[in-house]
Amino acid sequence: MSSSRSGPSDLASGTATDSTESREWAEEARAALSADPLGLKEQDVRKAQQPARAEVALEASLHQAVLRMAREDRDLPLVAGLSALAVTVGSAPGGGPGGAAVVPVVLDAPDDSSVAELLSATRASLDRSLAQHTATAEDSLSVPVVFTHETPSGSHRPATGAAVCITLQDRPDQQSAALVATAPTGRYTAPQLGRFLAGLRTVLAALLDARQAPVGALSPLDEAQTGELLALGRGPALPSHDLRPVHALVADAAAEDGEQPAVVCGEDTVTRGQLQAWSARITSRLTATGVGRGDRVGILAERSTAAVAALLGALGAGAAYVPVDPLNPDERVTAVLRDADVSAVVVTGSLGERLSGLGLPLVQADDPALRAGAGDQATTAGTEAVHPSLAGGPEEASLPGGPEKAALSGDPEDAAYLIYTSGSTGAPKGVLVEHGHLAASTLARRQVYPGRPVFLLLSPLAFDSSAAGLWGALTAGGRLVVADQNEFRAPEQVVRLVERHEVTHILCVPSFYDTVLAAAERDGLHRLRTLSTVIVAGEALPEALVHRHAAALGDTALVNEYGPTEATVWASHRRCDPSRPVDIGGPIPGARLYVLDDAGRLVPRGATGELYIGGTGVSRGYFGRAEETRRAFVHDPFARDGSRMYRTGDLVRWSEEGTVEFLGRRDNQVKIRGHRVELEAVEAALRACPGVRDAVVVPDADRSRLIGFVRAEGDLDLALTRKRVAGTLPEVAVPAQLHSVDAFPTTANGKTDRAALTEQVSAQLAEQASAQLTEQASAQGQQALEAPQADTPGADGLVHRVAAAWAEVLKVSDVPTTVNFFDLGGHSLLVIRLQTALEDHTGVRPSSLDLYRCTTVKAQAELIGAGATEPATTADSSADRAERVRKAREVRAHRARARRETL
Repeated sequence: MSSSRSGPSDLASGTATDSTESREWAEEARAALSADPLGLKEQDVRKAQQPARAEVALEASLHQAVLRMAREDRDLPLVAGLSALAVTVGSAPGGGPGGAAVVPVVLDAPDDSSVAELLSATRASLDRSLAQHTATAEDSLSVPVVFTHETPSGSHRPATGAAVCITLQDRPDQQSAALVATAPTGRYTAPQLGRFLAGLRTVLAALLDARQAPVGALSPLDEAQTGELLALGRGPALPSHDLRPVHALVADAAAEDGEQPAVVCGEDTVTRGQLQAWSARITSRLTATGVGRGDRVGILAERSTAAVAALLGALGAGAAYVPVDPLNPDERVTAVLRDADVSAVVVTGSLGERLSGLGLPLVQADDPALRAGAGDQATTAGTEAVHPSLAGGPEEASLPGGPEKAALSGDPEDAAYLIYTSGSTGAPKGVLVEHGHLAASTLARRQVYPGRPVFLLLSPLAFDSSAAGLWGALTAGGRLVVADQNEFRAPEQVVRLVERHEVTHILCVPSFYDTVLAAAERDGLHRLRTLSTVIVAGEALPEALVHRHAAALGDTALVNEYGPTEATVWASHRRCDPSRPVDIGGPIPGARLYVLDDAGRLVPRGATGELYIGGTGVSRGYFGRAEETRRAFVHDPFARDGSRMYRTGDLVRWSEEGTVEFLGRRDNQVKIRGHRVELEAVEAALRACPGVRDAVVVPDADRSRLIGFVRAEGDLDLALTRKRVAGTLPEVAVPAQLHSVDAFPTTANGKTDRAALTEQVSAQLAEQASAQLTEQASAQGQQALEAPQADTPGADGLVHRVAAAWAEVLKVSDVPTTVNFFDLGGHSLLVIRLQTALEDHTGVRPSSLDLYRCTTVKAQAELIGAGATEPATTADSSADRAERVRKAREVRAHRARARRETL
């Protein structure tokens, strides 16, 4: 913090000497510099034409108290001002040139110190600075904020250069004073400075009033400001009489009109009445195994209507459902079911065979006896019940209004579902959500998105966002369209589903929605005309995507949702507007949002803090992990009803508009393609592999995959190591690449420098991309990039072009022709990019389904050689394919121009 003093009471600045002590002081001051001295993130004020200025009056009583304290302590008013400044900004140093005797002062305001100790420490720091500061140009420090005290004989010095200038300015009448702040053009806004000065005045008054009070008890917020922040974070109230369990509301919809379609998947359609009867029979089978209230039932089901019936069947038995993704390795599936201590598992297809070693009762949800019993005319393929004790027929089923009636009016505190996220030790960690939490989250969704939606379910059941669409649609009497195994990750299939079923709502991660828009641009944007709402969640929303959506589907709402699993799917939302910055909006109905500092205090608007979530959606906690629950779910001191709030670990701030801006994580948890991954969990899995001494994992620049670095004992088979962790971790958490290093880069304090590793990855990928382009240009010439190569003779030439497409997408230089795409680091989003790359290099665009079936260069070359294209264009001629390639390039060029225009 830089101070400048003028007026008759000034002390002469000390003359610095070239002593070791002076050099040590200078290094300490430089090390303490902060790029954010006011504790505020700079606003986007590029249109500002002049410096910002704000002024806050100090009433006569406060001004006199400052002067009186200075006389009694034989001090300067500057000491009180600097101490208040230290508290207001936390422990951030600052400063800058300007003033008669400018000295950089390093300040700290520990919460556990007293006000008297803070004043004494400030005085000592100021004295030391005066003694050691050198005024020579070579040693002067360009610090970013100047704090001054000016008497009537002085004059206010506005901010110069990059400095912010704050002045305690005595009035000519000697009875009052003011705090004045100026900031350089384009750094802060006048309202920001005004709020900061108001907080500074509040702290100044508090520290003068209580010398023995702890610094941690001081706050820059007065009562009115506190009330304003609490109001910003408080969502509309939810009517308590509407908080019935979701499966009870689904039963109500069936009773209202049982003939209306409820769930569609592929060619299979189930009405509300059929779904209710089907789920009731599953309930009866589960009850026969001993499942009851308070138990947990695993759900291992393919994407189907049967999966929805399975969820309702588990809830009808009074149990909580525990969804497990069939795409996970067997070890992960087994670990989740064992940790959840499930009493039974509902399965579909042949998935029950994967659970033979668990010894659990299994209910086959797609058993024809359960699907089509009691006069239900719908039919579907299925198998007999896996567990011998469950061989009964449809006469066992209990229809609506039978024994399961009590479960339909279950206690709000009963568990509804248990969903697992990545654990910090590598083990899965389950979040337990009660019926009251799910009912509140779902009611909030019906209030924000009224009507009866046709919702396209893309999320796996094991991903908590599935609850948003599934229960939001079914409890509103809408229709749920389930994308099957071959559709949910293929953007061109999603476009067709929207058109075929006249879908009104979809929810997905932004990166996938970007590919859906690209597919619609190729096939015709009119195919998305029925969409009224596109919801994106799970990862940061790029501003370029907002502009692209507005240009393509201007009448369709684009809503950015935010919320962790621990707060029951969502806690905030924002309808996006290309004219406004992207953020995560405000609280949903029933939620409370708080932005707090490390001591749990509200921070002023514009200041960075950690987001805490309170309200009706805060879940019970982590199943079987009491200590972790106590750390993450803490008492809500602002609610006054004994409730808890969830500590998200996300850094945010309140914007000028009164919405929440997401700034990043405070730990090593990241979002990869919308899935939350704790890097420590992946690192722990790597360290458990033979030959691995230590491991560090970082996301790539696109946050679409992980890159791992290991320190090995001798020679280490990296491919085998990756295969080992792939057997225990979900696909999204498996590093796409592994690198062996002798040592990890470290920061100044000795910790692993993850940022340096991330930069290293980016540099390597850039080098590989450059080398690849050079190799392509020399081997094929520029013409290869301008026209399709469908007519190049020979299978070897086609293999070469397919390999070049892989190298472009995977950003590697060496592509084996018989290695699986996913073993080389490919994933679902890269499959979509591979479609485009193959089209560029070969003139043929295979369907994503074909690329999932043919996963090697050789197999894809054979596929393309046989003339495979997307289903809608199988009869295209070479000229047609060339025209499609040309149009696709025009679309990409248009998108690139649009992105540049938004920068």
